Amino acid sequence: MGAKKLFFAVKRVLLMQLLAIAVVGAFTWAFFGLLAARSALLGGLTAFLPNLYFATKFGFSDRTRTAKEIVRSFYIGEVIKIIITAGLFILIFQLPNILFLPLFAGFISVLMVFWCALLMRESER
Repeated sequence: MGAKKLFFAVKRVLLMQLLAIAVVGAFTWAFFGLLAARSALLGGLTAFLPNLYFATKFGFSDRTRTAKEIVRSFYIGEVIKIIITAGLFILIFQLPNILFLPLFAGFISVLMVFWCALLMRESER
């Protein structure tokens, strides 16, 4: 996959994740109220922000690196994503009135967008 095509694919997944955050937040607000919606939005952002960081920091580096350097940078990027995610959850758990079910529903919904995009990509081959 060319760099330009990869950039647009990553951008599309990130935009779909933002859309998922908005849809889950609106659905939760409509049916369960503002507190649940806030928790769902925070959960969605907890999944989205590390992905955004990874995409901007590690996704499109220079092309002069060896395959070993690229794989190493991806492993480092994934470790940083996990650390950011854990840190965001720790911060969120400090907030008052967090509802855990909507929080994790928002988080999982955004992760599902990523996994569905990967599955759809594989089925296109």
